[in-house]
Amino acid sequence: TGGLRVALEFLAEHIPAKVYIPNPTWSNHLQIIERSGLRYVEYPYYDPKTRGLNFQGFKRALENANPGSIILLHACAHNPTGVDPTQEQWRELVNVFKERRLVPYFGSAYQSFATGDLYRDAYPIRLFLAEGLQMVVAQSLAKNFGLYGERTGALHIVCRSKEIRDKVLSQVRLIIRAMYSNPPIHGARVVDRILNNPTYFAEWKVTPSFFSF
Repeated sequence: TGGLRVALEFLAEHIPAKVYIPNPTWSNHLQIIERSGLRYVEYPYYDPKTRGLNFQGFKRALENANPGSIILLHACAHNPTGVDPTQEQWRELVNVFKERRLVPYFGSAYQSFATGDLYRDAYPIRLFLAEGLQMVVAQSLAKNFGLYGERTGALHIVCRSKEIRDKVLSQVRLIIRAMYSNPPIHGARVVDRILNNPTYFAEWKVTPSFFSF
């Protein structure tokens, strides 16, 4: 939630475009977008008839979006449906993003909970990165690290160059300073210790698979 809000505040100030959100999506997305001063429109996502993805409607909405539009994407374990694009479908979508010059905004709150595999669940993010897209990733570590209530996560903004990165970072820091100044540190230290200790990491990365769909 915190990462989502910070990046949307940044986008509202510097790229005040419409935000495209899946229908349906996590209900709090709507409030966060509106309170950041941006407008949202829905794109087709879930097909209740098939209980699956309305891929053609999804893709068509992106093809008709104005260049520079911000597209909110669930990296995996879509909330509330649990329906995700296949890897082949993601590869089709990334081409649309490039052709239409759209801004990908990934929310990643359930990594490892969809397929049980840490890396498979990150596939779309890694794909978009490999294709050279600038993008935003708001990553929650509350669930897959068992740190709910500790406000632990990460905000990643991928930039095309070091010069752009430095400018973006300076503006994001200003937003954070005025919003909450300093985040809680306990959860971040727990995550840092697990990720940087090979033994702890090996044990942790299989644990969320116990809860995968």
